[in-house]
Amino acid sequence: MNKKRLPLFVLALGILAFIGGCAPTPTQDTVRVPVFTGVEVQDISALQQAQAMLESAPVSANPDQRIFEAAMLFASAGDLAKSAEAAKLVVAEQLSDSQYIEFNLFVAELELSLGNPQGAADRLTQDRFVGISATFNASTLRRMLSLQADSNFALGNIELGLLKSISYAGLLRKQQDIRAVHNSLWRQLTVLPYSYLQLGINHPNTVLAGWLQLAQVNRLYQADAQSRALAYKDWQRRWRTHPAAKNPPRAVKDLGSSSRSSAPSQVALLLPLQDNYEVPSYTLLDGFMGAYYEFLSENIEDAPDIRVYDTSVQSLQKAYNNAVEDGAEMIIGPMRQSEVEALLPMSSLPVPTLSLNRVDRATGSQPQNLFQFGLSPQDEIAQIADRAWLQGKRNVLIVSPNNSWGRSSASFFNQYWTEKGGTLLDQVAYPSSVKDFTPLLKPPLLIDMSEDRALQIKRFVNSRIKSQVRRRQDIDLVVVLGYPVVARQIKPALDFLYASDVPVVATSHIYNGIEQTDLDRDLTGVEFSAMPWTLPGQLARELTPDTRLHTAYRHLYAVGHDAFLLHRNLRDLQSEQQAWVFGATGLLSLSDGIIKRQQKWAEFQRGKVVELAR
Repeated sequence: MNKKRLPLFVLALGILAFIGGCAPTPTQDTVRVPVFTGVEVQDISALQQAQAMLESAPVSANPDQRIFEAAMLFASAGDLAKSAEAAKLVVAEQLSDSQYIEFNLFVAELELSLGNPQGAADRLTQDRFVGISATFNASTLRRMLSLQADSNFALGNIELGLLKSISYAGLLRKQQDIRAVHNSLWRQLTVLPYSYLQLGINHPNTVLAGWLQLAQVNRLYQADAQSRALAYKDWQRRWRTHPAAKNPPRAVKDLGSSSRSSAPSQVALLLPLQDNYEVPSYTLLDGFMGAYYEFLSENIEDAPDIRVYDTSVQSLQKAYNNAVEDGAEMIIGPMRQSEVEALLPMSSLPVPTLSLNRVDRATGSQPQNLFQFGLSPQDEIAQIADRAWLQGKRNVLIVSPNNSWGRSSASFFNQYWTEKGGTLLDQVAYPSSVKDFTPLLKPPLLIDMSEDRALQIKRFVNSRIKSQVRRRQDIDLVVVLGYPVVARQIKPALDFLYASDVPVVATSHIYNGIEQTDLDRDLTGVEFSAMPWTLPGQLARELTPDTRLHTAYRHLYAVGHDAFLLHRNLRDLQSEQQAWVFGATGLLSLSDGIIKRQQKWAEFQRGKVVELAR
């Protein structure tokens, strides 16, 4: 080996070996120890060295090894894109077994860091790598298992990811290292459908069976701390030797420490029960009381006293003050956005207040004790944009209603998408009276321009020439905002206008939780952000809002259900004892006084809705 580059290579491999063997410091969403860490500022000197190594590789004694060294140096200097380009130049077959192992682990880590979990998984399942994996020492095996766990989680192969995490934790010795992996494993379990957690009863892997049963206990009694504590103690008795019993995740450790809930004993709901808000208010109230009576059937001793105050016959301030004077320890409401805005100028509120609407525009800091919750489309739109970006989409067409929420949602998407570096090619704002989307979609698809060109050719060249009308070819994705009746018209119009191959993704407004196979056949292939309550098997107990209700009101019923769930868990969310609550409207987390919703993904397939892994 060339003496001038020996120190760099030894240093690079030393870094890899050291990190592979050291104590894990995973992030909240990963079980692995990064082979390299992100840097705020690129190391120009190191980048220049890496470039020089890359350029000198062809004349070196071992070109592929030299390129590998350059790729590692690019990564450690902060240029992952350049590192990936260099790694692609390596002919891995030319590396020795030890170099090949390091190279595959390095590239797998690189692919994960660049948002390509499939590339990482492919690297870890190559025949040569699998063939020599039996010779791995403990350090290398840990690195492989951690990468396999994270790549499978990212790809939606949750069970395989869990099994790899369990194997990884089993190779660790330090309690803090094991707990770090258990924390990550627990976060994965808390997002799984309840129907999957039920598999723990008969799962052939006893360790995973114990984890699933523990997660089932936590999910089943989300709103009932007393019953949850008793069930957890029973789990501990039955699973004394389980890894989670010996070294529980942070969020699990205190489950059995208290048999009484810290939730409020008296709760006031502030709702406008008359005029235009009568139906939505009572729908939301039905969802809340449904969750309340469900709780009451299990634990009458710890059930709160519920009082309802009508804000349509008295001012918000008067209703709020009356509720506090009557002994309310928590306020749920108000519901109207204007009333939520009225709370924002206050410095603090006398009791914890969970609003039933959100003010999304920037307003500076909000009052202490105010927690905003509602069906803000911004959470979904950000998720759609993030997912599309990871899938490599860059050029987007958005179709949204020409009303206030449609315009604000499209504007938010445009801002969020362009900040990522994407391009909004065009926007279609449709009126509520639209019956045919073809005329609206022709211009952004440039169909009319294609038709004009064909007409010009026939007119000036040869009237017998047969021309093929074409759409523009730079559209990567169509984002649709709209309720089912409207959305069922958009996909067929796109198909008719030669855009059947363009992916379409929609917000949760597109589905109301009612299977209508014949009507939804036209939506085949459309993916959407789905509220968990609309997908079978997600919740421990299915929600049953009135089937005659409009989609928007059926979702409001779920908001009421989640309002009850949140008020029982708000203090734990504040103290970060738990990361989120598995709600009917999504995975609910708290950030800067805002309840954020993370939803599931689903797709229409031949008129039926099928959950997607990611």
